[in-house]
Amino acid sequence: MKTIIKIPRHLLEQAQKDLLRPSKFSYERVGFFSTRRSKRKLGVLVHCIAYNPVNDDHYIIDPTVGVRIGPKAITAAMARAINDSVGQIHVHYHGGAGLPHPSTTDSHELPPLLKSLHNANYAQVHGWMVLGDQDAWSEILIPGESDTLIASPVSIIGFPTVVNHRAGSNTVLRKRQRSNARYNRQSFLGFESDRIISEVIVGVVGLGGGGSHIIQQLAHIGFKNFILCDPDRISKSNLNRLVGGTLADIRAKRLKVDIAERTIRRLHKDASVVKHAKKWEDVNQDLIECDLIIGCVDKFWIRRDLEAFCRRHMIPYLDLGMDVHKLLNEQYEIHGQVIISMPGEPCMKCMGFLTEKVLAEEASEYGAAGEKPQVVWSNGLLCSAAVGIVVDLITDWSKAFRNPVFLSFKGSELLLTLDKRLSYLPKSYCCHFPLNQIGDPLFMPL
Repeated sequence: MKTIIKIPRHLLEQAQKDLLRPSKFSYERVGFFSTRRSKRKLGVLVHCIAYNPVNDDHYIIDPTVGVRIGPKAITAAMARAINDSVGQIHVHYHGGAGLPHPSTTDSHELPPLLKSLHNANYAQVHGWMVLGDQDAWSEILIPGESDTLIASPVSIIGFPTVVNHRAGSNTVLRKRQRSNARYNRQSFLGFESDRIISEVIVGVVGLGGGGSHIIQQLAHIGFKNFILCDPDRISKSNLNRLVGGTLADIRAKRLKVDIAERTIRRLHKDASVVKHAKKWEDVNQDLIECDLIIGCVDKFWIRRDLEAFCRRHMIPYLDLGMDVHKLLNEQYEIHGQVIISMPGEPCMKCMGFLTEKVLAEEASEYGAAGEKPQVVWSNGLLCSAAVGIVVDLITDWSKAFRNPVFLSFKGSELLLTLDKRLSYLPKSYCCHFPLNQIGDPLFMPL
């Protein structure tokens, strides 16, 4: 069973700040992450949704160990598990740039604690974790499985995002390796950027003018793991913008997912490509596996539902799109956007992009909108910006990518700028998708 623990970056930083506070009664501090889970085909996603510090009077003074908590702290964790329908992960901090290691005392004393937490709420995931600066060592107990603890990699979701697919036991630090000379000219992205890029799983929903650009650029950079979704076949009107599409594809009435796969495999014969010629709602169990989902769709209601899905399963969502608007005097203007919706951070509603007004207007014109004008150069510009954002998000090469992203495009001036609405963002975290709603839906008795 493959498990991955996801921690929002702001929650990780909150935990680190608390755990590093000086203490008069112990060498270390401890806390608990509250968790919810999402079921997958072959495993479980464990989402950390809150950090709970341990009160000072819940520690026991014991100079023989780094830290010891008393029954009050354990009872409080069990109460949260019962009352909030959450799991509990005991966490403390060892620090360091690489993978931290548990002490002998940790390995001996912490696993029995999980039995008490499991008895309080057997439906959620409980565990223990040792934090480093950008990584974590963890063991968890999965509901419905044996009593054997499972080592689980930890991904940090935020600006930047650290995606971790560490194979096997996470007690062994993976040896750093540089791949072949193919990517030497992008070595500025970081020493391990080749590996990071090759391991990230990217979902792309919509493979027309936008998605085809995205696929091509990601494959050139070195992305190898894709989950593709588009129910449509190529048509003659697509040839002005669908990168990789040919006249032969028109004659063959080829599916867009097949054209996208061909583009990828011409660059990576060993790529993992899961393709679905279906609506994304019909394949959401595969999309749960993604580390990042890129939406290249032309309907606001689809964006709304995709964002909600990504928020529920703590997946960063990148939205891009463009439209052509008719102005006065038979003139036209191209407008477009690139937005990142990061779990825990401002959503597309917070940013003022998805509003009840635009959703209502779209619904009232449903079936009468006709074909939307599209051109290849504006799609190319928007998609290049989106790919640059993706790479910076996971490699942190610029060391400056720390804020919500909302880029607006004006075609007549070829301008891609930060949207002015960013300056009006609420200072608090997103209220439309609170972290306590992450994970599979809970059915609670009234």
